[in-house]
Parts: sequence; structure tokens; C-alpha cells
Amino acid sequence: MDEGGEEEQLSFEELGLDPRLIRALAKKKIEKPTLIQQAAIPYILEGKDVVARAHTGSGKTFVYLLPMFHKLFAENGLKKLGPSVFILAPSRELCQQVYSEALSLLEHCRVQLKVMKLTKEMAVSDLTAALASQPEIVVSTPACILSCISSGALKVEAIQESLSMLVLDEADFIFDYQQGNDLQALVPHIPRRCQCLLMSATSSDDIEQWRKLLLHNPVTITLADEHKANDDIIPKTIQQFWISCSAHDKLLHILALLKLDLVQKKVLIFVNSIDMGYKLKLFLEQFGLRSAVLNAELPQNSRLHILEEFNAGIFDYLIATDNSQTKAEEQNMKKDHAQSKKFKKQLKHKADTEFGVVRGIDFKNVYTVINFEMPQSSSGYVHRIGRTGRANCAGSSVSLVSPGESEVFDAVKLMLGLENQESSKSFAPFPFLTKGAVESLRYRAEDVAKGVTKVAIREARAQDLRTEILNSDKLRAHFDSNPRDLDILKHDKVLSKKPPPPHLREVPDYLQDSVAKEASKIIKLSRAAMDVKSSKRRSRSRIRFVKNRDPLKTFSAEGKKLSAGRMKRKGNNREAGSGRRRKRQNRNSERSGM
Repeated sequence: MDEGGEEEQLSFEELGLDPRLIRALAKKKIEKPTLIQQAAIPYILEGKDVVARAHTGSGKTFVYLLPMFHKLFAENGLKKLGPSVFILAPSRELCQQVYSEALSLLEHCRVQLKVMKLTKEMAVSDLTAALASQPEIVVSTPACILSCISSGALKVEAIQESLSMLVLDEADFIFDYQQGNDLQALVPHIPRRCQCLLMSATSSDDIEQWRKLLLHNPVTITLADEHKANDDIIPKTIQQFWISCSAHDKLLHILALLKLDLVQKKVLIFVNSIDMGYKLKLFLEQFGLRSAVLNAELPQNSRLHILEEFNAGIFDYLIATDNSQTKAEEQNMKKDHAQSKKFKKQLKHKADTEFGVVRGIDFKNVYTVINFEMPQSSSGYVHRIGRTGRANCAGSSVSLVSPGESEVFDAVKLMLGLENQESSKSFAPFPFLTKGAVESLRYRAEDVAKGVTKVAIREARAQDLRTEILNSDKLRAHFDSNPRDLDILKHDKVLSKKPPPPHLREVPDYLQDSVAKEASKIIKLSRAAMDVKSSKRRSRSRIRFVKNRDPLKTFSAEGKKLSAGRMKRKGNNREAGSGRRRKRQNRNSERSGM
């Protein structure tokens, strides 16, 4: 069924949810259900299989969490051999997000239910211990559940007896990103009576095939008619722009966008390969634009911390690698460097196949998404753009389109219903960047780009990976005990061997185009009107502290070491205290003598 047009707004009470859940939502300041929630939750409460399709940021996570908890609250106290619910997601980051949201709801409800997050990195003994605690809900990936079954940590008999609900979050990604084989191997273990829910932002032939395989007479719900241009695919709150340029000039154009302040911060930049991410970072930092890199090669602890810092506003620019390209890139590199011993060493730390930055991750307050490289499909475009404009907030996207990407660009226009139009109100050329503004920066950009060589990129990539692995492994226990010390890790650190030239940090007035200058003023005013605070910067004293202190050198068998200043102050305090004691003793002796 399609949910289109204006309907009467229902409340959570009218949806028939447990009062404890309604109170928990009120504590989280969630007052009304979204359209997809009020359309899908009644069917899920009835026990029907549901396919829910809605744009990113529309509240699909609560579509299944709320009725799931409602049912488990009613069953609370029943003894079962295994978990009652599997929530399967395509990436560990999305698993963590769902797990945190579920724990938050339970904490407000104050109900004794166990939620467990399982990952492939966990040892078999840890997986066995986690499942032995009899959690009602397991959040994981298809591959990890299969691993639990094959290792004996999870018994097939327990699944057949206990499992009552299976949720596939971001189902289109589970089917697309080579996790379909894992899911297919898992299907025979799913009991026929199990209620199945599929959540997705886009539709595909794979979803239709899996719907027939997994679901029983499902109810299909979308927010609007699929054939209406843009209404249900991209939220209306997102302004979409594009810039046509050569692949060679993309660095020049993104420099103009960021350096001339023509886009609203925070900015999420997508690239298709890990090397391109480091190339862009090295290029931008020469102009004083600090950014962090997020890709599947980095350790999971580092990735989670990068996301936390970006969401907290510690830095404004995040360069994310769309990992659909990572595997193909690694295969090509293997062929090109088959005989290279150095390369074989680099490959020892493999890219995480369960990482996905476009797979439902809830980035906070991202105002602009830039496609530095276009995705491989129109559905990939939808998921990338969906990182902004979440929960009815305003956002914008800018796509840099080269002639070699015209096929994907045409597919995006076709998806948006613009196949016979050059542009529309929802998808138009970027208006604020003139040719004069771009050309004024060409000499500087091309001069810096020459220095960003393949060797520099390879060295920066290896250096960043070494640093992040060291921080992730060596300091994990320390950071568990001292969470504030995480501030020491600066993910937007400079990777260039030479410091950025001071004269490139600012664009002189004679190089600034009048149209771009006016547009920059408008964006700054709108930023102030929205009360968008600039990135939280560390104070000078904090920066000095970070420079002078190597966190790896703070460990010792004797415990924490005191700095020289603190030891001196402590010694002075002891001397002052002993002096005061001597004076008191003299006064007491004089009184006794009297």
C-alpha cells in the first residue's frame, strides 16, 4: 500500500503502544510519530510481515523498535532457549547505532530485558558467553550470526524454538553488498512462524526477490507514490545542486566551495576510494582546511571515535570513503602490485567488509553533503544525500560531475523524474560559484596539487593507519578508564610532511569574486540565524598540553607520574604545612610555660 496525501496525525497512545514506551518517548522529547511510524506500527503490532520504505532520517529505527519492545514487555518473564529477536544490519556502525537506541529506550522504560550486540571480531568464547546470558534481542550482521551458528555458540534448536521476530535494517544494502549469500545461508534456520520486517530507503529487484523468500503475505508501505518525482525519495528539506567540471578540476572546485565559504558547515564529503580520500585531505590541509578521513581500513574503535568527534563538532569536514568501491580498489591494487613485498605488508590490515558510512548512520547536524566523486548507482546517491536533512531539518548537497560520470548523473535525474529537464527547483546547477571565482584560485590549486603525488598519498595513508592502529590497540584499556583522554587523539591532524604555507590559509581580496563574496556573506548570516556554532576548538592551554604529552608515555608500573610543576607545588605545600605546625607547637609551649 502507498501512504500519500494528508492524513490525520495519530499519537503514540492511539497507536496502542505500551504506556512505558510512551513515557520513555516523552523523556526523549519525542512527542509525535512520523508518517512511516504511524503507518507501519499498527500492522507490526498485529503480527503481520511488513516492508517499510521511506527516505533516510524518517524514523525507520523506531518503526520496529517500538512494537518489538511492546511485544517483549508482554512476554517478559517467559523462559526461552535463545533470543526472541534478531536485528540484522549491514554494518557494525549501524549495529552500534541501533544497539545504543535500544538501550536508551530500555533505560527510560526500566524493564529487565537484555540487548546484546555481536560482532565478527569477538572471540568464540566471548560470543558463547554473551549468548549464554540469554539476551532477548541480538543486534548483529548476517555474517556474524552465521559464525555463531557454525562455531556452536548459537544452537539451531534455540533459534527454531525462540525466534519470533527478524528485522532487516537497511535491507537494500544487506542484499546489495555481498551479504546476500550470508543471509541466504541463514534463511533455512529461521522458523516459518517468525515475523519478518524489512526496512529500506530505496526499492530494488533484490528486495522483491527476498520478500517472496522470507516474508509471508507482507504489507508493503511507502510514504508516497514511487512514481512521483523526488517526493518520497529525497526529503523536500534538502536542496540538491550539481557542478559540471572535468575530473582534473574537481580539486579546484571543492577548494573554491570550502575556502570561499559557499557551503554551510558541517560538511560530509564522499569519495570512491581510500587513496582519493587521502589525496583530498593532503590537498585541503595545504590551504588550512583541516579534515578527518573515515574509511573501512581504519580500526573500528577509531572509526567510532571519529564519528563521535564529528557529531560533537570537533571538526567541520569529514572525508568518507563509500566502501562499495573499496573491494574493487583492493583487487586492482593486488594486480598492480602482486610482486611488491611492501604492498603485501600493507595488505595485512584488510579493509573491514562490514563497514559502511552510507548505511543508515545518523550523522548529527550535517548541513552539506558533497559528492566529490559520484556514486556508482542512483540508489547510492539517495543514501549519500540522506546523511543530511534528517528529521525534517534543512540540508543541501553538491555533486561534482565529470564527463565520465554522465551515465550515473543521468540515472539520478531519471530517478528524480527529470530525464527531460536540465534542472528543476529541487535539483539545479550550483548558483553561487562563478567561473571567475574558480579561475582566481586555479594557479594556487594546481601548484599545490602537483605536490600531492602517489608517493605522498601512500605514505600519508600508511602513517594514518599506523597511528590509528596504535591508538586503538595500545590505549583501549587506558581510554576505558580515562574517557576524557580521548581528546588527545586528533583525527583531523596534518599528514603532510611540510607545514602548510601561511600565505595559502587566506584568500586575498583581489582574488575574490564579487558574486562569491556576496554569497559567502549570505551563508554566514544564515548560519548565525540558525545559531550554528563554529567547531569546538581546543583552548591554547589544551593544545600545549597535547603537544607536550605523548599518551603512550604516560603508562608506568608505579602509576600516574606528576609533572615537575605539580611536584614543586606539592613540595612547597609540605614546607608551608610543616612551618605552620612548628609555629603552633611554639605557641603551645609558651602557653604551658606561663
